[in-house]
Amino acid sequence: MNVGDDLRSILQAAFERVDPINAVIHAINSNPIFSEFKFDERNARNFSHLFIWAMGKAAQTMSFGLKKALPGKITRGVTITKHNDPALEKYLLPEIISFEGDHPVPSRRSAQATRSALSVLGRLEPQDTVVCLVSGGGSALAIYPEEGITIRDYQQLTRLLLKCGATIQEINTIRQQVDRIKGGGLARLLQPARVISLILSDVVGDPLDVIASGPTIPSHHTMVDADRIVRKYALEDKLPIHVQLLFQRRMTQFANQDHLDKKVGADIILIGNNLLASQAAKKQAQQLGFATQIVTSTLQGEAREVGKRLAMHLKAAKRRAGGEKHCWIYGGETTVTIRGKGKGGRNQELALAAALELQGCQNVCLLSIATDGEDGPTDAAGAIVDGNTITNGVVLGLDACHFLAQNDAYTYFEKIGGLIKTGPSGTNVNDLVFLFSL
Repeated sequence: MNVGDDLRSILQAAFERVDPINAVIHAINSNPIFSEFKFDERNARNFSHLFIWAMGKAAQTMSFGLKKALPGKITRGVTITKHNDPALEKYLLPEIISFEGDHPVPSRRSAQATRSALSVLGRLEPQDTVVCLVSGGGSALAIYPEEGITIRDYQQLTRLLLKCGATIQEINTIRQQVDRIKGGGLARLLQPARVISLILSDVVGDPLDVIASGPTIPSHHTMVDADRIVRKYALEDKLPIHVQLLFQRRMTQFANQDHLDKKVGADIILIGNNLLASQAAKKQAQQLGFATQIVTSTLQGEAREVGKRLAMHLKAAKRRAGGEKHCWIYGGETTVTIRGKGKGGRNQELALAAALELQGCQNVCLLSIATDGEDGPTDAAGAIVDGNTITNGVVLGLDACHFLAQNDAYTYFEKIGGLIKTGPSGTNVNDLVFLFSL
């Protein structure tokens, strides 16, 4: 079954709806909070200088949108992103300087980028305004470890959390305890300036204090919550020693205190999320003749288990649908508990597990894709499977179950086909899973 043109059209509609440039321009043009920056400085009373702090995979594209919407109004700015786009960097200069960090495991570059960015902004005054452009990936791309926590500690902690299958909410709850710019920390560092945050959500349910670990929003999670997560995944004795010591001090000092800093805050504007992308995909699928339903925008769970469950739903729905074209849309983000030493990401693992369940089923397909264009530490955004995916592997002498057990979905799809490679998309609003019945 070939639905390539339809799939490209549906995906394009979804990605365009959450395009960071358009989303930022719309937010600035529609929100009165930016009105003072739309007039000539000579006509504005107590005109505030405008600074930009952008962090995350969409940092440069969001900054592009802001500079386009407010030409000539930016005093200074910085972006911290994963892949520096030379064309965007050239457009943003000279006002906005671009730095690179690393993701999903932060690095020395992530720490250096943060320090350099703070240095570029310099000392701020009460009449200044900092617009923080926040998108997914910011938690790793920009880090400022607490005193005593080394880069190696931070990396080891991150790898432990990624490997154990913790959710992004759980991971960022712990990150907020070891990092000075997370959980409202950035807003504190930017004081006394006013802070406005434009947020592109990559977290299921859009919890604002979790997206990029909430750099401008005081966290509602405590050290007690972090300790509970550590115990849930039996990480007590696996944490780096400096992290253990920090957590012990925090538990002793702050466990029973209200840690929220009431003096720190920002004006928050959510400019894009998974639901908006799903709705755009639905509209386009309907125009292409598919009976379409958004099942959920809060999909979560172990990737291989979710993949099997979705495939079972697709088979059952196919029997009910007869010959009518159907499309079911799921948005959210699954997790992977790493058991093997293979290569892949949550979308590829979900798809491979689904393929095993769909084996032999005709006129169906499932596509799972990361909207940022990068599924795990790979160059693929996701994968597409149908009823022949496993059979094609058997012909080549491949055991799909073995690849799944080794968390090696990328290698399997690389050999038989099915990888989706879009390159970095410039946006990030979780994952999209499409189930098709023809």
